[in-house]
Amino acid sequence: MTRIRIKDIAKMANVSPGTVDRVVHNRSGVSESTRKKVQEIIEEYDYQPDIIAGALAMGKSYRILVCMPEVVSAHAFWKLPEIGVQRALDELHHFDMHVDYLRFDQHQAGDFEKKAASVQPADYDGILFAPVFSDASVMFIRRVRDAGVPCILFNSRIEEIAIDGFIGQDAFQSGYLGGKLLSYGMPKGKDVLIVNLSLRKDNYQHIIKRERGFRSYFEAHSDRVDNLVTLNINGGEYERVKREITRKMNVLNVAGIFVTNSRVHLVGRYLAERGAMNIRLTGYDLLPESIDYLKREYIDFLISQSPEEQAYMGLRHLYRLVVLRKEIPGEVLLPIDILTKENIDHYLKFNTYYE
Repeated sequence: MTRIRIKDIAKMANVSPGTVDRVVHNRSGVSESTRKKVQEIIEEYDYQPDIIAGALAMGKSYRILVCMPEVVSAHAFWKLPEIGVQRALDELHHFDMHVDYLRFDQHQAGDFEKKAASVQPADYDGILFAPVFSDASVMFIRRVRDAGVPCILFNSRIEEIAIDGFIGQDAFQSGYLGGKLLSYGMPKGKDVLIVNLSLRKDNYQHIIKRERGFRSYFEAHSDRVDNLVTLNINGGEYERVKREITRKMNVLNVAGIFVTNSRVHLVGRYLAERGAMNIRLTGYDLLPESIDYLKREYIDFLISQSPEEQAYMGLRHLYRLVVLRKEIPGEVLLPIDILTKENIDHYLKFNTYYE
């Protein structure tokens, strides 16, 4: 069926296309009798405005703020969301969308608070935000909401305040899966380490949920492990990681280690230096260093949370909200991808945006 156009409606109503456009957009300058006649034709033929064409015709420029931790090295985790943002911008280049970045030190709440305070939310059409510091993030989101600006979160969700959308993983389920993966082939009656490699894990709600999910698996399968020990290592310096894990290894009979974030490669390096291939290791994300230890079998499983896909979808959802003015899902939970030595190359080849 051919889609009805404004000029078709105008011809049937014996009015000008401009009159139909005023009725469609509920503008003044049309008599009630003419408005009623045009509206009846619109309803009869189920006319739907071409929102995309309208947005292009208006020539409006859209400003988006992407707020996330700064990239501290070429292979850092936070480089990947930038790839996703750029991919979305490339696809939406017709709509004159511009992205500004607010990058902050993920270890310094004061740095985020200072930079967030300098932002005027009303200057932007939408905000894509990877929150870290819960209390400060709630205050920032509240300012954004008060300004009536759409806000979508990715990577980690803040439960204390409503937002327009969240894109990420079910952190509890990914942690539960981490426990299940680690238990495969692990001898019973041994100890398991949960390693949190962040200055303060309480800054990251998704890391807390991962640990809860991981513990939940072993609580449901208590015969699989003797001791389940959490090791919080403040920072990612390798010598500190080496020292703290060695201390635990000297007093525990460790058969498995679960790292709750993307720094699992530091523990992979530790096991490689010791030649310890009998200790199972599971962690997150496809950083080059981690991929190397996965292929060398010092890491058994990597769980990909697809940070580039989270940011890509986040920007696409803002496009739907601010350009197309369409509804979006309040929550999009991405698949929990499991990577091993056997499937990593095929996965990377298929997902070419990792290159």
